Amino acid sequence: MDDGYIMTKSGNKVPRKTTIGWDPMVEWKDGSSSWVALTDIKESHQLEVAEYAINNKIAEEPAFNWWARQALKKRDRNIAKVKTSSSYQKRTHKYGIRVPKTVQEAFRLDEESGTTPWREAIEKEMKNVRIAFEFKDGDPIPVGHKQIPCHIIFDVKMMTLTRKARLVAGGHWTDPPKEAVYSSVVSI
Repeated sequence: MDDGYIMTKSGNKVPRKTTIGWDPMVEWKDGSSSWVALTDIKESHQLEVAEYAINNKIAEEPAFNWWARQALKKRDRNIAKVKTSSSYQKRTHKYGIRVPKTVQEAFRLDEESGTTPWREAIEKEMKNVRIAFEFKDGDPIPVGHKQIPCHIIFDVKMMTLTRKARLVAGGHWTDPPKEAVYSSVVSI
């Protein structure tokens, strides 16, 4: 730890950029294990090594101090950028037409313009999907059902500029059925 820092010409104390003296034991997928130089394992599995250093409280050691926390911060920044860069969430207009994010906003836009294209799109979509939600008073609730959230996605058709509304369900809230045999494939 005493040799973990060096003094620059300007008198600043900066971490020494070295991984000397650290050869972690690595357990491989096949169950075997071996000692690997930190330099090599850091290059191939930087985030895993950084997380290991933080979790095992060795991140202050000179071999980890100069890079581990920065690597995890960079990862977190990149993840945050991906989460906030959804094109649907950022888009407010399409072909010069304001696209609402909620049903309430769609109704407000119709009211402001004195027209009803968004209301008509919502009514059309609900008419098409209504059959999936029709239960009679005596119908039992299906065994093993799970309530999932639904919302409407709005869009504008390119050629006709007509408004579209699509009811989508949060399918990620439910487990896939055991009978499901669909497997996605890459298209040529």
